[in-house]
Amino acid sequence: DQLRLSLQLPMTPVADGYALFGAAIPETAHARIEGRFALQATLVLPEGSLSLVPQVEGLQVSGLGTEAFATARSGCSKTASRLTTSSWLARAVVAAEDQRFFEHSGFDPAEFSAALARNQRGGVQGRIERGGSTLSQQLAKLLVTGDERSSVRKLRELLYAVEMERTLGKPRILQLYMAHAPWGPGICGAEAASRRYFGRPAHELSPTQAAWLAAMLHNPGLETRRWAETGHINVARTQWVLMAMRPMPRRQRSRLAEEVAQ
Repeated sequence: DQLRLSLQLPMTPVADGYALFGAAIPETAHARIEGRFALQATLVLPEGSLSLVPQVEGLQVSGLGTEAFATARSGCSKTASRLTTSSWLARAVVAAEDQRFFEHSGFDPAEFSAALARNQRGGVQGRIERGGSTLSQQLAKLLVTGDERSSVRKLRELLYAVEMERTLGKPRILQLYMAHAPWGPGICGAEAASRRYFGRPAHELSPTQAAWLAAMLHNPGLETRRWAETGHINVARTQWVLMAMRPMPRRQRSRLAEEVAQ
């Protein structure tokens, strides 16, 4: 009635893994890739469910030139942003998109495995879903790799994310992400989004307004249409973002979440 296939890949140099895709990943020709990885995978047939448990040690990347982004200016807005990592919008973006942002080194194997499992289940009704990409990986997609849906793009994205963690650091990565993130058709960057939806600079947003904008990031096109057609935001996701925002007393988070529903 059921066939279960298991695969165990022992610790292997990451560079050897990337070499298998050398023809499709031009970065392998000049990037220096250090570290090792192992993999446990299980495929269950006939339903086709797949579980992956990756393990990565000492992954370091250099030679991609991401240090140039340290002084790069966003083409999304001519207005200089005054956002900092302590701004409410920055806290909301971390809560919505990558809650372990300040803990990982550009990638999050645990979140990747969890996201894969959730996606295969098709999502649970009423549950807030998150993707497996870190903010660093999402920034690599915005600045370099594009949004083509392919495993090769994800592998390229990982290389840039890991290097940017070293060359740019967390504050600059978060700043660049907010400066380039899409917030709906024709709306690029936090400043444009804040002025479009709330008529004020992004650094002046209240916690609730910040959570509202951050809640859109998982699918800006869908959320923009939802707001235009119904006059309502995604209340459940905005509440979830509010409850995950730090630092803020839990009582205050709960009060703001209740106000959103009302």
